[in-house]
Amino acid sequence: IPLSIMGSAAMRAYKDIEEAGIRLKRVYGDLGTTNMETEKMVKQVQQLALEFTKYGVAVKDSMEMAATAAATGKTGSDLLAQVSSAAKLAVLGGVDQQKALQTTISLTDAFSVSSKDLAKNIDFLNSVENQTVLSIDDMTTAIPKAAPVIQQLGGDVKDLAFFLTAMKEGGINASEGANAIKSGLASLINPTNTASKMLQGFGINLRGIVQGNKGDVKKTVIDFAQALD
Repeated sequence: IPLSIMGSAAMRAYKDIEEAGIRLKRVYGDLGTTNMETEKMVKQVQQLALEFTKYGVAVKDSMEMAATAAATGKTGSDLLAQVSSAAKLAVLGGVDQQKALQTTISLTDAFSVSSKDLAKNIDFLNSVENQTVLSIDDMTTAIPKAAPVIQQLGGDVKDLAFFLTAMKEGGINASEGANAIKSGLASLINPTNTASKMLQGFGINLRGIVQGNKGDVKKTVIDFAQALD
């Protein structure tokens, strides 16, 4: 009976892995990608997935992450880096694998982090969790939401962690904080005429502050705060 149960479980696991592999084949590459290249990548992902089973990540989950990343256009070493970094992030932060993958994709796309630097950024997120009130789950929630506007002002993931820590210490959760950062910074970048005129009435040149600190989002916000004081 135990052997029968184990055999049934193995069959189900094999079926799940096969289905994930088929999905990866369907979305990998473009019209110029050969079947041989696709098969090679599937095998590489499977090998990588097997390495993460020692951390409790199922092969099927790693394969599904690879398929999701491939659907966004990731190929080759970039795809493997996404899967590896997302799995590591999920294990370190105890977060859902797909949520972790969304975070790593945001890091590469919104913050223009190269695949080779992904591991460094994951280590940074881990150190943030160890040294601040933020958790990795907080950062995985905030990065996809706020990354584009932070990047537009010349910032990076460290700037986002800086702002989010201030929000969290003020009792604002990660989701609300990310939305506030996103909308607040967007208003700084492109203020309404009414807002600009009102601030000018207080002697605050908002556009001048933004332009004068171009590329330094942290100083932009601090200078604006000091001007309001």
